[in-house]
Amino acid sequence: MPKPMVAIIGKPNVGKSSFFNYIIGKRLSIVEDTPGVTRDRVYGEANWRGRNFTLIDTAGIETKSDDIILNQMKAQANIAINIADVIIFITDIKQGVTAVDEEIALILKKSKKPVVLICNKSDNFGNAKDDIYEFYNLGLRRPISSIIYKCTWNR
Repeated sequence: MPKPMVAIIGKPNVGKSSFFNYIIGKRLSIVEDTPGVTRDRVYGEANWRGRNFTLIDTAGIETKSDDIILNQMKAQANIAINIADVIIFITDIKQGVTAVDEEIALILKKSKKPVVLICNKSDNFGNAKDDIYEFYNLGLRRPISSIIYKCTWNR
């Protein structure tokens, strides 16, 4: 039986690659503060709480752009959405819900795949302030706060 595929999706600079590296337990994806460093899909093998799966890091999705590179990055993310069994949608709790987050949420709902909503960059793991409640408006499952962006890649 093949391992489940889990895709990490979100806009640029929300911590997708840091989250990916943390879950797979090594630095495979490049992490920079500059948007657009990840452009293709990056695959890594992971085991979380006794379950083996393949994790896919993707480029940030810019929903409206005429730029060829940004559109190719979005196409790569769409491929990951199509082949994934589960999607991790990472947002930035400090930015709040943006128009791009809302558009990505619509894309993910149309995929009819299970979505785990992570509100990254929280200062208090599992105990986010009232900022997290805004993310219920995306119409996905209960948001989970995360501080992975502060962690090193080696867990």
